[in-house]
Amino acid sequence: MFQNILSLVRVLFYFLKSLFLSNIQKDLEILALRSQLALLQQDIINGKHPKPIPTKTFRLLWVFISKHLLNWKSALIIVKPQTVVGWHRTAFKFFWKLKSQKRGRPQISQQTIALIKRIHKENLLLSPEKIHEQLTNLEITDAPSPNTIAKYIRAVKPPNENRQQFWRNFLFNHRSKIWAMDFLVIPTLTFKPLFVLLILSHDRRKIEHFNVTANPTSIWVAQQIREATPYGTEPKYLIHDNDRAFTSKFFQDFLLSANIKSIRTAFRSP
Repeated sequence: MFQNILSLVRVLFYFLKSLFLSNIQKDLEILALRSQLALLQQDIINGKHPKPIPTKTFRLLWVFISKHLLNWKSALIIVKPQTVVGWHRTAFKFFWKLKSQKRGRPQISQQTIALIKRIHKENLLLSPEKIHEQLTNLEITDAPSPNTIAKYIRAVKPPNENRQQFWRNFLFNHRSKIWAMDFLVIPTLTFKPLFVLLILSHDRRKIEHFNVTANPTSIWVAQQIREATPYGTEPKYLIHDNDRAFTSKFFQDFLLSANIKSIRTAFRSP
């Protein structure tokens, strides 16, 4: 590398020197250099000296000369003009490779990384999104994205198999306190609909109560719940759909006063 810089300095020195020479002095110097070059070329052809290997500085110089000298091909002796064109293409590719190189995301400061780890250590349940919000509220200039924050925090291990409570375990533990109710529609001989209210316990699939009416209202449904829960046998959870008789304010207030939690099913779910 030092040799290439030294060679480039020498070339610049000779170029600056030529600016102050007269035309006759320039012609004589060119004649002297060409005579020595012709002698060296003859020795190379005869095999007395090995063929010189162009350095990087030499290649860059001739790329520059080929763009600014009109008859540069006639002045070229050591290599062929096609070789200089290849040097120019290589330099062009290298230049655009450096210019098009992806720089990537900016690096995060060590202070920000330490702050992320401290926040996570103080509260292990915080998600990367919540940590990002806290960094934004603290006006951190280089606050990383949640995906980047996830790389610097230790993931909380899920509970082991003994501590996990699956849906089956939940039903097994609370099924005695879960009831469900719904209407069934039965047509009569005169094609008038009758509505059958069915209240079912999830514990043993036991039918706790049922009744039939032609005009189901929230008041009538509340009375059926009273008849189905004598002596404080009401459930803790009551599952029902979005029927108007179930979702009315009167019936919901009645369940609240009876300490029964209403759980609605999703819309259009069976």
